[in-house]
Amino acid sequence: MNKIKVLLIEDNRLLREGILQILKQHSDIEVLESANETKTTFSLMHEMSPDVILMDLGLRNQNSLRVVEILHEEFP
Repeated sequence: MNKIKVLLIEDNRLLREGILQILKQHSDIEVLESANETKTTFSLMHEMSPDVILMDLGLRNQNSLRVVEILHEEFP
């Protein structure tokens, strides 16, 4: 069975850890990486090729919507 590969981007540590615990309970989901900022998102995308990016819309250090636009352009 192919697992859904997820990249998690969330700057709140407690929320990120909670989401990780929830996702780990599902055998068909593999969390490739969890990060607290978008600076590493682009390099992680190239390295890991996730199926899904679960990203906080209100990141403190980056405009999340702009990051989504860039990701969509680079990884259609």
